[in-house]
Amino acid sequence: LNARHYHNRSLAASCAACHGTNGNAVGNGITLAGMAPGYFTAQMLAFKSGERAATVMHHHAKGLTDQEVSDLAEYFFAQPAHHATMLRAQKLLP
Repeated sequence: LNARHYHNRSLAASCAACHGTNGNAVGNGITLAGMAPGYFTAQMLAFKSGERAATVMHHHAKGLTDQEVSDLAEYFFAQPAHHATMLRAQKLLP
């Protein structure tokens, strides 16, 4: 594996808080794993340009080069999608 691969993994890790590990969101988050690269790229560029409204994604997208967006698109496309669910709430014992 080369330095670019590790850079892409590092960039993808910053997406995990909202989109889950390797792009597999839990609950109502948007899953990026397995997403078509063209769709991912188009959405990210729309966030970057301001064409698509967002609460935080425009900040993330503006921090990426077009090459990094393309690399992330390929990275997430290559990740197997797992449909995870949130754990049920549990009662704590006294």
